[in-house]
Amino acid sequence: MRGAGLQDRRLVRVSDTVRRPSGQWTGAVHHLLRHIREQGFDLAPEPLGVDAAGREVLSFIEGRDAGWPMRPEFLEVDGAARLGALTLRLRSALMSYECPPLARWQFATGAPGPGEAMQHGDLGPWNLLWGGDGQIAGVLDWDFAQPGDPWYDTGHLAWFTAPLMDDNRAHERGFPAPPDRLARLDAFAASAGLTRAGLLKVAVDAQAEYERRVISRRLDDGPWKLFYERGFHMNAAADRAWTAKHFGQN
Repeated sequence: MRGAGLQDRRLVRVSDTVRRPSGQWTGAVHHLLRHIREQGFDLAPEPLGVDAAGREVLSFIEGRDAGWPMRPEFLEVDGAARLGALTLRLRSALMSYECPPLARWQFATGAPGPGEAMQHGDLGPWNLLWGGDGQIAGVLDWDFAQPGDPWYDTGHLAWFTAPLMDDNRAHERGFPAPPDRLARLDAFAASAGLTRAGLLKVAVDAQAEYERRVISRRLDDGPWKLFYERGFHMNAAADRAWTAKHFGQN
């Protein structure tokens, strides 16, 4: 199985579990997952420890990925509303997490500082599963979880849900026709507990932060080197410029 079509994630399904390589951050991520599930956020996989081969073990979640073109449940304005509601629900669960002071994340150590909270770190359509009822069934791939801006996940998902990019880029990302961005933004914002202007602000902040992460992490042996080589930082910069031009965000 391949993650987002970019690299071999070495995922293996064993019965009703998924096994994948662990890292120094796995223990902290599992602690976080246990907490948010206890808070009622049952869309995250259940952490089940590490197997004899040293792989992390997570519960298997049944569902369908976003696909290309994006699935109708994502493309509908109601889908944008569901995604906004997801960010509100996730943000509430993450805000209540009491992080151990020595927790080791993939690119950070310790607990959130003032004004910060835990974040998923890669909340995009590629890490969501959809159920047969048109509802979101799962939020996957928590390896990038870390302390930071509590609105980053919201802005990041809005970026790719509106989407805040030109029509050619939107088509590449799975939109078969130019979307009604205003309707999608308003539906997402209302469900996320924000105004349109507020949502655009956190989305632009997420674009800038993602660009910074790709550049600053490009020497890492993991996926960020590939992201840099693929020009993802330049995509983020171009999308931010497009958003500023069309929505007056700087």
